[in-house]
Amino acid sequence: MSIGSEIYTLIGEICSCGPRWMGTPGATHAINYIGDAFRSKGMEVRLEKFQYLSYRQEVRLEVEGRAVRCEPIALAASTKVPLTAPLVWGGQCAPKELKDLVSQGRSIEDAIVISDNLRTFLAYPNVEDAGGAGFISVTGFQDGIIRCGSARLDRRPGAIPGLSISGREGDAILERLRSGCRLVATMELKGQIEQTEGVNVVVSQPGPRRGKILITAHYDSFWNGVHAMDNASGVATVIALSRLLAKHDGPSIEYVFFGAEELGLFGSHGYVEAHSDKLEEIIAVINFDNFGSSASQLEVGVTEELFEVSKEVAEKHEIQVHYWSCPPRAASDHHCFVQKGVPAVWFANGGSDLHYHTPLDVPEKMDPDRLEQVAIFAHALVRELSR
Repeated sequence: MSIGSEIYTLIGEICSCGPRWMGTPGATHAINYIGDAFRSKGMEVRLEKFQYLSYRQEVRLEVEGRAVRCEPIALAASTKVPLTAPLVWGGQCAPKELKDLVSQGRSIEDAIVISDNLRTFLAYPNVEDAGGAGFISVTGFQDGIIRCGSARLDRRPGAIPGLSISGREGDAILERLRSGCRLVATMELKGQIEQTEGVNVVVSQPGPRRGKILITAHYDSFWNGVHAMDNASGVATVIALSRLLAKHDGPSIEYVFFGAEELGLFGSHGYVEAHSDKLEEIIAVINFDNFGSSASQLEVGVTEELFEVSKEVAEKHEIQVHYWSCPPRAASDHHCFVQKGVPAVWFANGGSDLHYHTPLDVPEKMDPDRLEQVAIFAHALVRELSR
């Protein structure tokens, strides 16, 4: 069996755990699955605890008195009383876009701002900072599918309520707003945000040379599907690489599976805090998150000190990289290490597959050839960094 086919099979097994939202049985099943995969090889598995903010929310949205199906934005604020406010279209909700709206006489303060930004964790904080009263994310599909998202990635709860709606509903609202209609919506979010305990799954493979390479992925997912691309693909790739690297004779390797990434990088932050006195031992963090579907292009995010060697490895093995981001975008678990000066590489898809964070992210849409390309790249990079 090829490495791509092996990863494809593992993805199906991981997705059989169901949605892996933190604190649910699916997440527990994933933790056990990962542990069993390494214990079967005779390797010791550690569960390292960290603190994170759990999130449960009941939501309601009405536009001009009509109920609209919706999902909560994770870690968005609850409403003490229902919020009723005018709707304003904010596009991607970049700071400049929001400033331009204000200069055009469109009030954002005390309004519910609507965004079609794929990444809610980028748009929501901008709306919050601009004084918006609420936030609505529109999924980029012309049907009833709703994309889930988080309010932020800095481990802070949001200060305003936030919801996601389908593209069908969003387009209907946008059409009315463009025609000059003034629309008023009512949002209600009832729930709780509580500090609780999660675990990272850590497996160490000692090596004869000094230093350590971390190979990482997050095991959690949103509640609205099995999320093969985000991030069963990462978990499966790390497990498959552990087989290829079983006889590795370079520096030590640590396979780390983080929890609560979707809620704001809590697991990786917890790891960095717990191992702060040993970060200087890390040669590189190689992180896998959100890649490998048939619609995915390959993004490689890399810190400056690893850029040239990564490009050389890609060229040598004829890996097609569609996007290089240097430094890597602050959108996954590598970021907590980069902030501390640890070199890192991140394999992702640059947002090229819009099934991200939707129920349409399923194993059948994964591509063994694309998965294999990432695994070959990562394996060769580990070997190069071990010289």
